[in-house]
Amino acid sequence: MKNNFSVKAIVIRLSIWLFVALVAAITVVAMFSDYHKVAELLFAIDPAWLLLIIVSVLFNYLLRFFKWCYFLKVVNVSVPIRQNLWVFFAAFTMVLSPGKIGELVKSVLLKARFDIPVARTAPVVMAERLTDLLGLMVLCLIGSYQFSFKPQTITALALLFVVGIVLLTRNTFWSLLIKIIDSLGFMKGLLKVIKLVQATFETLLTLKNLLISVSLSAVSWAGEGVALYFIFKSLNVSVESLLLISIFAHAFSSVVGALSFLPGGLLVTEGAMGLFFVYVSIPEAQALSATFLIRSLTLWFAVIIGTIVFLAGHNKQDLEALKLIRKSENNIDQQPEMIIKN
Repeated sequence: MKNNFSVKAIVIRLSIWLFVALVAAITVVAMFSDYHKVAELLFAIDPAWLLLIIVSVLFNYLLRFFKWCYFLKVVNVSVPIRQNLWVFFAAFTMVLSPGKIGELVKSVLLKARFDIPVARTAPVVMAERLTDLLGLMVLCLIGSYQFSFKPQTITALALLFVVGIVLLTRNTFWSLLIKIIDSLGFMKGLLKVIKLVQATFETLLTLKNLLISVSLSAVSWAGEGVALYFIFKSLNVSVESLLLISIFAHAFSSVVGALSFLPGGLLVTEGAMGLFFVYVSIPEAQALSATFLIRSLTLWFAVIIGTIVFLAGHNKQDLEALKLIRKSENNIDQQPEMIIKN
């Protein structure tokens, strides 16, 4: 079947995901709660609270955009601010891509619009995700001590990511990787790309850059935790340490969702969040309402914004570029070569 990619395909893709999410949400609420009570809570929220929640979410996006710009500056990539904003937010359209390959849409769009090699900016996208996870783990570590959890697992995961980052900045690791690829005749065409990626990572992941980017990540994702706090306040939840509960619950469930490698961490993130709410004795109806709202106003809000921004500013070259992402979704084993080499 011909693999077409058009505005219609983007709208259909978004509609299907939203329908699936709605069905899943309704099913969960019907199974575990009095859905009439949940509906009453949701419709009774003061619009002023919704405004505060959305501002907190936008704060997260603003800091993440600042970090994106910072990393681009580190690798000497200059993009006009208006175009860069469009690329950054348009990429949210692909948040739900399998295997996280959609995260590379920013690199693909920069290639289409400014002829910047994908291999030069793809490490920036990867550095974004790595530092996001490290920032979330910082928030998790703070919460694990606050709530008397054993922090060993989170500490081990954080150390594992740190070790991975250290490896990505070491010539020994890259020399070994290049030898392996060189021994595989059918992958020799990627050697130049690998060397460019190596040079980019060595520039990106210095101690100074890590301190700046991980700090930005921790503060930005704490913003969505604050959004969850405002949701609880709007639902009249009153428990001790509510702000810390909100920040930790959001960070922990986000890490679990990311490590599941499911599109958007669907169901896994919601499940982890719900279990923690039960642990801290938040009433069931409020817990389900808060989970539904925070996911709607973060994940789905991002997808909708991304789709609107993309449709408002796209051109023919952008659609052609996204065909590459679509092909790679259908050919998972060919993703690295199809995306980076082009």
